[in-house]
Amino acid sequence: MFDPVLLRSLAATPLRVQYAVLPVPAPVSARVPGPEGAPAGAGRGWAVLRVTLHGAGATGAGEATLLPYAAAHGHDAVRAQLAAAEPGLTPGVSPLELPGLLPPGPARSAVDSALWDLFAERSGLPVRALLGLRRPRPLPGIRTLPLLPTAELEAELRDGGGRGPGAGPGSPGLRLRLGAGSVEDDLALLDAVRRHRPDAWLMADADGAWDPDRLHTMLPRLAEHGVRVLRQPLPEAESGALVTLRRPFPIIAGLAHGGAAGLDRLAARYDGVALGLDAVGGLTTALAVMEEAGQRGLLVLLDSPPATARSWTATLHAAAYADLLCVPPALSVEGGPAQHPRHPHSVAAPPAPAPAMWG
Repeated sequence: MFDPVLLRSLAATPLRVQYAVLPVPAPVSARVPGPEGAPAGAGRGWAVLRVTLHGAGATGAGEATLLPYAAAHGHDAVRAQLAAAEPGLTPGVSPLELPGLLPPGPARSAVDSALWDLFAERSGLPVRALLGLRRPRPLPGIRTLPLLPTAELEAELRDGGGRGPGAGPGSPGLRLRLGAGSVEDDLALLDAVRRHRPDAWLMADADGAWDPDRLHTMLPRLAEHGVRVLRQPLPEAESGALVTLRRPFPIIAGLAHGGAAGLDRLAARYDGVALGLDAVGGLTTALAVMEEAGQRGLLVLLDSPPATARSWTATLHAAAYADLLCVPPALSVEGGPAQHPRHPHSVAAPPAPAPAMWG
């Protein structure tokens, strides 16, 4: 995928490492829903990890979102990870060596992005050229509806929720989170979406909240509502029930570990995989996983938490290898690019070069 000789030469330069945890301003943070539907503005608040690398007169920066409710994303936790990895980073390092220094997660993702940004500046080549990525192509975008009671979701949909700025009728695709209540609650949410978005491409996401009996009950009802993909219906401990389950549409799962090793077990139970750069540990790992998933015939959903312009641009570089792309809410932090590459319907992946932003 990339030139190993060029990569070795770019990685052989000592680095100076800086990192900072940047809070998302309160007015922005309050508008962003918490992970898996947690109340907006709750928890310790949204924050962004920024890693800056300096070497050979060049500078690269990478950012990753710190989720408010994930213990591994705690500010002290990511600082400790980076402090432990710094002796291995400062002599110079390749993105391929990062798994030996940092676990999957936002710290490794931010360092990985900073390295590619640094290599792009040093080489004079955009990241997509350094990585040998596929040519850009249009890719449908999916927006996640907030997890709300039915009446509040109805109001959100009446006010244009899920369309995005400038969106036309029926677009973009929607992800509807289910499983917070009863079967009747799930069906009411599905009915509400179809009343207001009858033609929208629709994915359901149960986030492991169902059991096998509820899944059997819901499958025909989901099909009746035109659901095209179902994400994570069962907890991992009960996912063996999927091996022999006949289904009317693909069922996909989030990648539990930051690498391709978990794909064997996943492929026996699911039809596709969902992953994000911050979850698996950055662009380098994500591309490797996506390539192997494609070779196995698995559908690939590229996901993202709420993201800054810099981290979203890195994600878009991986989108050339995805079948579906979830478009996140925008985060802004001090010192970040003002422009955010927002795409309400479709995304050209990877994007045109934007050196002021990333890569």
